[in-house]
Amino acid sequence: MPRLKYFLFLQISLCGICLPLAADWPQASGPHGNFVVSGKAVTDFSLALDENIRWVTPLPSTGQGGVIVVGGRVFVTSHEPVSADTELGSDIVGLCFDAKTGKELWQRIIPGVRETDLSSLFSDNTAASPAANLKQVVFVNVGGSVQGFNHDGDLQWSQRWTPFGRHHARQHEPFLLADDIVISRVNLDDLPLEVTTKGGAKKLGRGVQYWNRLQKRDLATGDLQWVSAAGTSVHSTSMSGRFADGTYGILTGRGGGHQPPEEPFGLSMLKGRDGSVLWERSVKGYAAHQNAVWNSEFVVAFVQDRHVTLDTQTGETISEVSLSENITLTKQIDGRYETLHRTQVKGIRKPLTYQTNVLVGDYHYFRAHHDYLLGRVHVPSGKVEYLQVPVQVKRSPGEKDLFSWDTPVQNDMKNAKGHRVTQDRRNAGDGWGHVSAASPIVVGDYLYMPTMLGIVYVVRWQAPELDENALVAVADLGPLGESWTLSSLSYSEGNLYARTLKHLICIGSDRKENVGQMSK
Repeated sequence: MPRLKYFLFLQISLCGICLPLAADWPQASGPHGNFVVSGKAVTDFSLALDENIRWVTPLPSTGQGGVIVVGGRVFVTSHEPVSADTELGSDIVGLCFDAKTGKELWQRIIPGVRETDLSSLFSDNTAASPAANLKQVVFVNVGGSVQGFNHDGDLQWSQRWTPFGRHHARQHEPFLLADDIVISRVNLDDLPLEVTTKGGAKKLGRGVQYWNRLQKRDLATGDLQWVSAAGTSVHSTSMSGRFADGTYGILTGRGGGHQPPEEPFGLSMLKGRDGSVLWERSVKGYAAHQNAVWNSEFVVAFVQDRHVTLDTQTGETISEVSLSENITLTKQIDGRYETLHRTQVKGIRKPLTYQTNVLVGDYHYFRAHHDYLLGRVHVPSGKVEYLQVPVQVKRSPGEKDLFSWDTPVQNDMKNAKGHRVTQDRRNAGDGWGHVSAASPIVVGDYLYMPTMLGIVYVVRWQAPELDENALVAVADLGPLGESWTLSSLSYSEGNLYARTLKHLICIGSDRKENVGQMSK
């Protein structure tokens, strides 16, 4: 049932039935490497009300990587189980489930070298999603190891290293290039553990030998194929794609908080076949905590309060547009939506909530850094639009939905067994602004944008105006305050998949047996 019907005059359109089957979801960014896929999925769902939920399975503990679906199997990671409230962790668990039932098939420990704050809003050791083909799956512990398995859980290869720098943020998502996998790490294997601290890393300086770089490895054997010529910031979510001639390219970035060592701050386009540099741009003010999105024609990026479009082949600037001046803003005023044209948004110091941008068609979507605004830029025209959305919705069986536009609740930060797994108090916040957030995905005509509160905004991405008519639903991944997530959704065979701090969830219009079982 629609969530916002008759509320603040929002017009809801039900889509809902899963009809055509689509490709598997083999990596965090989907089958095409851009978070976009054709198909149809439900647009209105609620775990709080148990509506359009096919199955739910408890997870061992907290985790942040996305859900990978290949060949009828689901792969995901979790921090290892705990028996009491816990703040720090190192080892993680690679898990395999049956995609139809949610039944666990096997799990394996993926060891870590560094310890990290569990459930950190800037990422923890589970931040990297698995990646898989029909025979192999690779799990990365961003705290210092990578392991490859076959689908029966037999270990095929393993690598370890010591991460350089104190950064929590490790935002690279492993991705596939044919039968290879691209990961991100420092190339040195034998650094001392002290380099994972601010003081220890500072002693060694910013030399190129300590730079974070992309590595391409054989998915089945782990054999090294190449190391990228350009450095990659730990903040950057590098993304692959194809040039106009059909060959692979990779866009990667440098820069961001706490002065990562890789230089120059800006963007590099790499050749997928050997990791060499096609072009490199120093971009003043560029911060790499965004998805490095592009297509065969153009690269788009956020630089302070500007939206910049570059030529894919040369890196030369095509256009720039202000994100704060001469924009269109639809916001709620006195209980109803109003649209303001040629107006301005004040106070933009940072353009987006980190990693919340996706390029679909000619539109570049994102969540703003403040004011609970969804934004989009129409790349050809430079038109910038914002839509204010409710920060949360409280749902209880038999009661009306209660929407809030401010004063968000705090997350309980408890795993499925009821243990708090966190350290930094900021981890319990709303997931807007200064946070390494989940990326949106697009399935057919609809964009799904999750937040750390377990809220999912569903938007008709091709809507002629980004106003209340574009907002299809405000769905949820569980009861308000109990559904923390920093994971993107996934899609396969008509179903959406999600994970929270507590649960692995399959979302679809046809209920099946709740094999995973969830206590309610």
